[in-house]
Amino acid sequence: MEKNHTGQQDYLFDGAIFEKINPLLEKTVKVMFRKVTFESAGLKTLRDFAGKNIIYASFHTSNLSLLIFYTLLKRHNFSIPAAALDYNPFMFQPLKYLFRRLIKYFERIFAGGPLRDSIDTGIIERLLKNGNTVLVSLLSQKHFLKRYMEIGYDSLVHLIEIQKRIDEPVYVMPQIIFWNMNPERSDRRISASATGYRGILSGWFAIIRSVTPSFIRIGDPINLQEEIAAAGTDDARHIAGVLRNKLLEAYHHEKRSVLGPVIKSRQVMAERVLNHKNVLNEIKRLAAEQGRSERRLRKRAYKYYREIASSFSITMIRFFEIALDIIFRKIFDGLSYDPAALEMIREASQKGPLVITPCHKSHMDYLIVSYIFFKNKIVPPHIAAGVNLSFFPMGFIFSRSGAFFMRRTFKGLNLYPEVFRQYIKTLVNEGYSIEFFIEGGRTRTGKLAYPKFGFLNFLIDAIDEGFNRDLVFVPISINYDRILEETSYVKEMKGSKKEAESAKVMFESTKLLRRKYGKVHISFNKPFTLKEIEELGVPKEERALYISEKIVKKINEITTVTPFAITSATILLHTANGFSRKALIEKMGLLYGYLAYINVTMSHTLQRKANLEEIIETVLSSFIDDRIIEPLKDETGSVMEDFYIINEDQRQRIVFYKNSIIHYIIPLAFFSLALLYLNAQNALDASGLNAEYEGIKRIFSGEFIYASYEEGGSVDREKEMLEYLRTESIVDAAGGDIALNDHSTETLKFFAGIVRDYLESYLIVLHGIAVPRRGRTSKKDLLQEIRKTGIRLYHTGDVRLMESLSLPNYSTALKMLTDIGAAREAPSGKKGTDIEIVDRRKVEEILGKVNAYLFVIG
Repeated sequence: MEKNHTGQQDYLFDGAIFEKINPLLEKTVKVMFRKVTFESAGLKTLRDFAGKNIIYASFHTSNLSLLIFYTLLKRHNFSIPAAALDYNPFMFQPLKYLFRRLIKYFERIFAGGPLRDSIDTGIIERLLKNGNTVLVSLLSQKHFLKRYMEIGYDSLVHLIEIQKRIDEPVYVMPQIIFWNMNPERSDRRISASATGYRGILSGWFAIIRSVTPSFIRIGDPINLQEEIAAAGTDDARHIAGVLRNKLLEAYHHEKRSVLGPVIKSRQVMAERVLNHKNVLNEIKRLAAEQGRSERRLRKRAYKYYREIASSFSITMIRFFEIALDIIFRKIFDGLSYDPAALEMIREASQKGPLVITPCHKSHMDYLIVSYIFFKNKIVPPHIAAGVNLSFFPMGFIFSRSGAFFMRRTFKGLNLYPEVFRQYIKTLVNEGYSIEFFIEGGRTRTGKLAYPKFGFLNFLIDAIDEGFNRDLVFVPISINYDRILEETSYVKEMKGSKKEAESAKVMFESTKLLRRKYGKVHISFNKPFTLKEIEELGVPKEERALYISEKIVKKINEITTVTPFAITSATILLHTANGFSRKALIEKMGLLYGYLAYINVTMSHTLQRKANLEEIIETVLSSFIDDRIIEPLKDETGSVMEDFYIINEDQRQRIVFYKNSIIHYIIPLAFFSLALLYLNAQNALDASGLNAEYEGIKRIFSGEFIYASYEEGGSVDREKEMLEYLRTESIVDAAGGDIALNDHSTETLKFFAGIVRDYLESYLIVLHGIAVPRRGRTSKKDLLQEIRKTGIRLYHTGDVRLMESLSLPNYSTALKMLTDIGAAREAPSGKKGTDIEIVDRRKVEEILGKVNAYLFVIG
């Protein structure tokens, strides 16, 4: 008898696999299914477990699926399974072997000679002991009936008995073939499963007809020794039942994470949303209140639904991927992220629908998230997008890429909010992943804006009303070396009106694609669930606020420090307009030392301090090209070597990058400011320092969200600041006495200078409202007056920094005055807001503090 690839010939059973198969058949499979690959995480798993006792658990029964798996294993030099249980791998057996099987089959029928089956012998045990791998099918109908009716027959029971007899652990490794990534759809009358049974022709057609990739997904291996130990019983059949259920759950989880839930058509979704009692009751209420017909209100509800709803298409996602491959190669030097984090997200998705919550710095954000998800074989999310992005033709493209549209405000709208809320609840009910930006819109300053939690309330309401069991929040940080919107943000910060999105603007913006913007750094924090927040005892009415702030903190603590961010911060911390390369290196080393001390996430090039000079050269070169900085020239026009000046009109272009990491430096800046202030007052002691530090935090509580130790925060380390300053010999601290060391004042001024622009912005606001006004003033008009005040103070020299002329900072300062009771806001008209100063004593008190802080910074 011909040998199989184990070299054994003393047995005959249905599942034997021979290493050498029909060369024509092998070549045919290689050619027809050459696009099928192992996905990257699975390939790593196979390499990590090479040489161990492996049982591949397949969720397929066709010889084609076995042939493809066989071909891929050979391509990557992994061992081929020696046997396939609950399979009939006749394509892997020579004609002589098949003939002998046929003879034995007739012997069993006519002469009662039983076919020796692998389950009834020690064959599998010998194979595993000899270092061979084995494959078992879990979804074979034929073998299910045999297992169900013949009580003694069960491959998993046999494998468990083998594990009990051998010392080394046996690993069961789930293996699934995805013929494509096409989600199942409710509007398809004939819809073949992306993971179902395929013959050679149907499998080939499934691949060539789909624009999405075909691949084999390897799941997390299950250690049989650990399963037996955890079972609490020695009953192999019971353990096999638990194992089978665990593997089937893994199969359905992998399938859902790749394909997502069944995609409902827009019409089916319309039926579910518009016929829900929440919407119908609102229609009845409005009809009774307004005296309008229900028919007209239903027509309006349908119009709103059409404006909102997504038309998700995996084909459009694939075309988007192709386009982004080209665009990203053209404008970026790469996307930097950890693929292992995507596996963490895939695992977390078992607990409930994913709620993807990235920071929002650029229009590129939502493109990058969907791109990375699709690249890593995770179904991209449905994305909450502003209705301003629904313009033709991008509205059509975005909608089919998963975007659904929402208006910026619900004020003055009666029926729209209920239709929108119900659409969100229906998405949650279906289990779709949802992406939204906790800040509401893009930050123009570079730091995370204070969170808005209206949309978050809709998601929480969906769980409270039973539309799903839980929500899984995934905080994501996206930090850019340079952003495409750099110049437009500067204009908006100075007061220019944001240009509305349109086809014309989109066409004009293509010129931004002609240059490089460096790297994009994407970080994923550990997901957390709504149930986990509730288990902390957070009151029901405070959950949205708590979660929104937690998301911001979790994004902040994983933000990558980029070369452009740390260099921009150092340049802007120079009080003079010019600086030397030597001074820049020295000050940047100081800032780098602090960031390394608190162990923040740094880009690859920043991992070694020795790279700082090379980094400075790269960043300065980029800024010189954009005329943000210029080499200093003498009176003859000759360039003065290694000395640069900052173009004042361009400072705000790089403030964005400084602010992207400002949350890491804020605790030290506040501490340094408090030390300088108290030292000037001759009142420096531990209790006073803590009180002053907390007072500064309160002034800027609308600008920054401070992490806490109770939550494991790694960003706001106020308790470490004194220890850091003592370690660096900047202060002496013994007991309750604190003293500044010689020459430490300049270092403290350097660190405190990180908030100079914020102090000057608040100074502008406080001067702007100093003029007595009768009654309330429109917030819009007041901000215009404050803007003019800022320009005046800048030109008189009372305000030094151009970046202090910032509308977002002005708005936050007004909010601070409202929060402390110095001002009062009141709605005006449908969308407006009025502001009234109600306590000028508090205004004067804050003004005095701000002036004192600016004085000690110098």
